[in-house]
Amino acid sequence: MKLKPLATLFIALSLTACSGLPEQAFNTDLSNQACCSTLASLPLTALSVPFHQQMVMDADLPSVSRAVLLSSDSASSQALPVMTYQISSNAPFSFLVRSYVDNNALFAANVLIYDAKWQILSDYSAKEFNYHTTGMRGLERIEKVVTINPQLNGAKYIVIASDPSLLGAELNRKRQEEVYAESQNVIGNKQLPLKAKYQPFGVIDVTVSASNNNAVLTLLAELGTQSNETTKTELMPVASSETQDEWSLYQSQIDTALKDNDVKQAAEIANQAEQQGFTQANDYLVKQLAK
Repeated sequence: MKLKPLATLFIALSLTACSGLPEQAFNTDLSNQACCSTLASLPLTALSVPFHQQMVMDADLPSVSRAVLLSSDSASSQALPVMTYQISSNAPFSFLVRSYVDNNALFAANVLIYDAKWQILSDYSAKEFNYHTTGMRGLERIEKVVTINPQLNGAKYIVIASDPSLLGAELNRKRQEEVYAESQNVIGNKQLPLKAKYQPFGVIDVTVSASNNNAVLTLLAELGTQSNETTKTELMPVASSETQDEWSLYQSQIDTALKDNDVKQAAEIANQAEQQGFTQANDYLVKQLAK
């Protein structure tokens, strides 16, 4: 699997957005995929709060057919890449999925939620996602926030797959100058339509937060944090009392900024701390935001 934690890809709102995604070659050879004939046989990644993960949806992932996903013989039998998560708590949480536009294409994301018996509860297609241009809040993408309450509906598993009904269809995009013109209530220059084609491969982000506040979820996605898939903890060397005092000062400053609802300032402090060698700073900020 190609699972990529976002340690520093999206740093903070105070910084300009990245110019684009890192160069990425997709494995499109579906003939050698590790296919699963049942949903119960799919490998699972445990969800925790907070959680953030970037991944490449391509033929290196396990695959399953639409017929299996929907428990329907009339659905397509073509196997496509999927990523599967297991919900480990009954507490409500928000689940943010982002699919990025890259080289005039993007992953046709489909979020499916199941109960403990793999009965489908909800189905969210990329055609319901919100579109965002490149700007201060990240790269060009579509995104969807889903609020999930396992205690109410028995949700147990989440599968991210592609929506076959969208493959080959096109997303209407906007140039940044168009967005600016609209915000200023002026008529911009006419240009040829800008589009991106939906495909079964691409780069996506998954972010989980205890909050259902979209702004907080967006910040979590842009700041990034270590993937919780492996649950490995990097051991820090024993710090001197002077170093511990310095980190405590950074923590205090971050806490004060958040108490004053100044998230931008908190992000700047976290980035400064990370530059000074306190690599846990952004992770600390993410956890404080997700509380």
